[in-house]
Amino acid sequence: MSDITRSDATPDAVPGGHRQVANAGLFFKRWLANPLQMGSIIPSSDTLCRRIAALVQRKEDEVVVELGAGTGVISRALLAAGVPAEKLVVVEIVRDMADHLRAALPGVNVICGDAFELAKALPESMHGKVGTAICGIPLVMLPRAYQRRFIAAVEAVAPGKGFLLYTYCITSPLPYRALGLSAKREVWTPLNFPPASVWRYQPAR
Repeated sequence: MSDITRSDATPDAVPGGHRQVANAGLFFKRWLANPLQMGSIIPSSDTLCRRIAALVQRKEDEVVVELGAGTGVISRALLAAGVPAEKLVVVEIVRDMADHLRAALPGVNVICGDAFELAKALPESMHGKVGTAICGIPLVMLPRAYQRRFIAAVEAVAPGKGFLLYTYCITSPLPYRALGLSAKREVWTPLNFPPASVWRYQPAR
């Protein structure tokens, strides 16, 4: 089951702007509730967010899907980089976080749903129309079976596209060959705390 809502709020109706999006208290509360769903106890740095946004590939009729958006700092960077709000889809499994994102990200499609069940979470009209999927879920901490399940979920809605994964591992967080993927580290940001990488994974040809 999923719950998709497009916020009708205006930027002026969201007090605090970026400060609200980067709500550290809410972020920490979310991490305490389930550390395996989040890879860090603090939001990503502005530098990391901008570099992730620069990696997005999207045709005019395609959407960008962000999985595990936390408090929305990367979502804001995607919007600032030119992704139209109506073409940004944020999937967040925790309802209070999804509610926060709806208030903080006017016009963005916010889905309260499971990133491991994307074919069910995303409307059918978006299947095959995903330009870039961005993952903030700490897949490195999950069993191989769950990693395979995530890859299959992305493939179901974005066949052949793969996904971007930001991580705090120096080396590849996924055993990509065993998972049938190719891998490329696109970004290394030592000034992020903790230092972060962005990996692009795609189905191996």
